[in-house]
Amino acid sequence: MPEEIREIKFNLDPNLYTITNVNIGFGEEEFVFTIFSGHQARRFSASPKHAKRISLLLERQIAEYEKKFNKIETKLPEKMETRKEKPIGFSK
Repeated sequence: MPEEIREIKFNLDPNLYTITNVNIGFGEEEFVFTIFSGHQARRFSASPKHAKRISLLLERQIAEYEKKFNKIETKLPEKMETRKEKPIGFSK
């Protein structure tokens, strides 16, 4: 019996966006990616297994890029300190 081929239809946004920042958070059931492009941001959710697949795919693509164009020299940015709120009210 031949395998059934299904066509998956989706809409692809024709615009190309430059990622300017990414924040990633996680809980037991999901990873949440907040992706910024200029002053716009979108949030995406992925299961832990799917997040791992994204990581592996990105690692593979970066390795292929580096074979072709040389090693990318970079590191994660230092953790930014959050702004400390001044207390409200009177002080002694």
